[in-house]
Amino acid sequence: MISKEIQYLFDRGMFGMKLGLKNILDLMEYTKTDFSKLTVIHIAGTNGKGSAANIIAEVLRSNGYRTGLFTSPHIQRFNERIRIDNEEISDADISEYISFFKEGIEKFNCTFFEANTAIAVRYFLAKKTDVAVIETGLGGRLDSTNILNPLVSVITGIDLDHQKQLGNSIVEIAREKSGIIKAGVPVVVNTDKRSVRRLFRRAAEKKGSQIIFTDKKKFCFKYEDAGLIMDFHFKGTPLHSKVDLKGRYQKENLRTAVTALKVISGKLKLDPQKVGSALSSVSVKGRMQTVSQDPFVMIDAAHNMQGLRALKKELENLGRRRIHLIFGTVRDKDYEKIIRMVSGFNARKYFTQADNKRALDIEAVKNIKNLKIDMDAGFFKDPAEAYSEAVRNYSEGDMIVITGSHFLIGDLLDKIKLK
Repeated sequence: MISKEIQYLFDRGMFGMKLGLKNILDLMEYTKTDFSKLTVIHIAGTNGKGSAANIIAEVLRSNGYRTGLFTSPHIQRFNERIRIDNEEISDADISEYISFFKEGIEKFNCTFFEANTAIAVRYFLAKKTDVAVIETGLGGRLDSTNILNPLVSVITGIDLDHQKQLGNSIVEIAREKSGIIKAGVPVVVNTDKRSVRRLFRRAAEKKGSQIIFTDKKKFCFKYEDAGLIMDFHFKGTPLHSKVDLKGRYQKENLRTAVTALKVISGKLKLDPQKVGSALSSVSVKGRMQTVSQDPFVMIDAAHNMQGLRALKKELENLGRRRIHLIFGTVRDKDYEKIIRMVSGFNARKYFTQADNKRALDIEAVKNIKNLKIDMDAGFFKDPAEAYSEAVRNYSEGDMIVITGSHFLIGDLLDKIKLK
């Protein structure tokens, strides 16, 4: 159940890009929140920024730094978005900070994410974090988190998403993400696309910032009985780390995060052995996460084309007898393209919708023209009914996968009480 205070924030609207950073800056000034005092690592990207943020935060925490972590969206609780040393902000603190900012939120007509950013920043300052790992909400250049001046800027993979706000090509989207590059602040970028690399290189040159592209040759991954093993060097020390993160796509996020940690190791004292051991304790909610063994249920918040392509590859390599795919998305994405892609998964599909005003109505899925969907696919208004049907069709050796929007995953986890 969402509290009245949090519902108040959601009712503000999600993102405000028309006024740029003016709203959040006005709010910070009005409430005398000195955000310049916060030591920050800033992360943008289409996919992977949440995983990279969690990896970096865990390494910093393991090295003795009191570490704030600001990510989005949440899956079940708003509290997931704001954490210190893996501990979520309390309901009482949320209420207190919403009350504190409410007058300014209304005075400057701040959106949900602007208010969310302000709460996180003031909370981290009040709790005296040594460093805060901050993930952008949307884009970079006009994102409310872009008021912060970090130790390092990090840009994970770039792909098509939020085209309405960011642009219709990968280069246009990359240009918006490059807006987090600050004068004289190093930036770590993970991309193989030449056109995107050129764009980021030019943006860094204009700001006088060192740019570091992740180098696949400096990391070796292999799968053993113990799981994913990562071999790399940190400050001259060879490390052999077991990583519990599921999904081959996590290799990209591990490379990106460790490269960023190498960059800041000149400013923050990081022990190589603690860096290596910390990687074995990283967990990211909603990323190839098993939430039940019988039936075997996995959740993965793949909500755009890049994420769904990665999930499709993972499922093809799992060797499960049959996959039951419960899927729902939101209407403000290119949902026809997304649904067409999902229809190509080798799985029995259960299309549904979350109990959220942004959710794509199941009737809209049915009405997509020339959509080729298997005869046994089901359409359900209620996610719990979709799950019940998947369980009825489940046999030993099968897997139920819940994916699509974070809203759907959170909705189902609340309803079926798996975890």
